[in-house]
Parts: sequence; structure tokens; C-alpha cells
Amino acid sequence: MTDRRDPMRVSVFAPHPDDETIGCGGCILKHARSGNEVAVHYLTSGDAGNLRYTRADLGAIREKEAMAATRALGVVRVDFLRQPDSLLTENAELLGAIVNSIRDWRPHLVYLPHEHDDHHDHIAAHRLVLKAVNIAAGPWLPESAGQPWTVRTILGYEVWSPISRPGYLEDTTEFIDRQLSVIDNYASQLDDIPYEQFILGLNRYRGARLGRGRTAEAFQVLRMSASVTGSD
Repeated sequence: MTDRRDPMRVSVFAPHPDDETIGCGGCILKHARSGNEVAVHYLTSGDAGNLRYTRADLGAIREKEAMAATRALGVVRVDFLRQPDSLLTENAELLGAIVNSIRDWRPHLVYLPHEHDDHHDHIAAHRLVLKAVNIAAGPWLPESAGQPWTVRTILGYEVWSPISRPGYLEDTTEFIDRQLSVIDNYASQLDDIPYEQFILGLNRYRGARLGRGRTAEAFQVLRMSASVTGSD
């Protein structure tokens, strides 16, 4: 288990509020239980996710929902980068902000959407974050703050599209009920899409490989070293 005097630091990059809970909420809960410190970085505030509100109003609502959800997950740091929802693209300001967050937080593990997750913002987030992780490790982008930092483990999570050949499964059986409770914080989204079914369906499907009645989260392995959650 990770030494609590020197905890593992984790960064979760989410294109929208709720992606962190759907894609790796069980692992976040497991990290928090193990004494690891988790930061969630939202690239957008999800301001295009409901036609009943203006972008400004919905962004504020979803940020409030995200704060409640991350508190329930045990997250210790939350950043909102406030890029336009459904229009996420690479730009110098955003790339620099992600590099800054990596060099400042110095995570040992990064979670990001997997490369084929079927949503424009998720695919853009995968490419952006992976590029930023590589830049953050070297003597590049002098306008960014902090010293170079190398991330040891990078895992891609699934939301809209199952990973065709996952390289890693994490048992989340102990945390599935709490994960389902956390998604309830995203009330503005649940009227239109039953995201709890995403969580339960994916987790049960993945967990079947571990045994009857188990649940698990699956990941694309982009870089791996040592234990993922520190709970082994």
C-alpha cells in the first residue's frame, strides 16, 4: 500500500462534469480510501449539455454539481478550465494550462478518455492531455510554470464507447454502490440520459471477467508502472 506520508498523486482529466464519475469513479473512491490524493481537471463546464438553459447558466449549474460529486468521491483538488463544450480543440492557452497543472500537481498517475471514446470532446481531450503530459516531462514550453515532471502511469477510461481491448481492469465491487450514489449529483443531466446505467452496465460487464457478482473499471494502458490504486 502507498505510504500515507508520501501519498500517490492522481490527476483525472474530464472533458465534462460527470465523465470522472462514469469513467473512473470507482477508482477515484479506491484511491481516496487508500490515502492517495486525487485532482480532477475539467476541460469544459458542460455548458452545452441541456437545451433548457443558457450556456452561462448551465455551466454554473454543472460546476456546482461537479463540486458536490468530487467531494463525495474524496477528491482534494478541482480545476475548471472552462473551454467551450462540444467545441474542444487544441490551442496554446489550453495546452499551456494542462502542462501547468501537471507540473504543479506532479501526478504519478493520469486518467484521461481513451483514444476512441465516441464524442468529439473526449477524442480531443485524449490528444490534448497526452500531448501535454509529454511536453510537461521535458524542457519545453518555457512560458509554462514549474519544473519538468514525468507521469509514470497513464490510463484511458471509457464512457461513450467500450474499449475494444482493455489492458487493465480494476476491481470496483466494494465501491459500485457509492459510485452510483455520486452520479445522482448530476441532476441536470439525468433527466435526459440515464448515466447510472452506463456505470452499472460497463462495470458489471467488465467485472464478469473477475468473477460472479464482481464489478470493474477497464482502461486503455498508455503507460504503466507499479500498482495503480496503491491498495494492493
